[in-house]
Amino acid sequence: MRSTDASTLRIIDLWSFKSSKSNKRYIVEIEHFSNNFLGLKFYWKGVADSKERYSYLTYDYEPRTIVMSCIMIMLDYFKNDNCISFGFVAAPNLNDTDGPNKRFRFYRRMMLSIFGSRTFAQGYDIENSIYVLINRKMLDSRLISLSEIEKEINKLYEGEFSIVIE
Repeated sequence: MRSTDASTLRIIDLWSFKSSKSNKRYIVEIEHFSNNFLGLKFYWKGVADSKERYSYLTYDYEPRTIVMSCIMIMLDYFKNDNCISFGFVAAPNLNDTDGPNKRFRFYRRMMLSIFGSRTFAQGYDIENSIYVLINRKMLDSRLISLSEIEKEINKLYEGEFSIVIE
């Protein structure tokens, strides 16, 4: 399903999947930015109306399955457009205030083990729990830059961001 955020005129694709372990349905939002950059967000449908839906823990102990489902969606986009880059913010748990949070550390481990550095340059801002997979082909040909990605992030979130490439 595709929708448009009226406040930003940005396109957001909505995907859903059902966990085979817990039988819970999850929603994945794919937000389109300029320069073929996509931001991923996901949450359990049961908390869809909550402002803290990205921070909610289900305690079903299946994060690998859920993140792998998101990665499969990412790969579907990449299959259709091999110039795509991805990014996400690891929301803190409801009672967490310090970074880097547990989600960030888990996502980082998953991305490093699944995606090498050949196709995507992997970058992060630990303090703000931001992780990016920048298309290496686009980065090497200078069709996208780290500063452009940081500018896009600055449009959405308050603060100073400094992404480091691994």
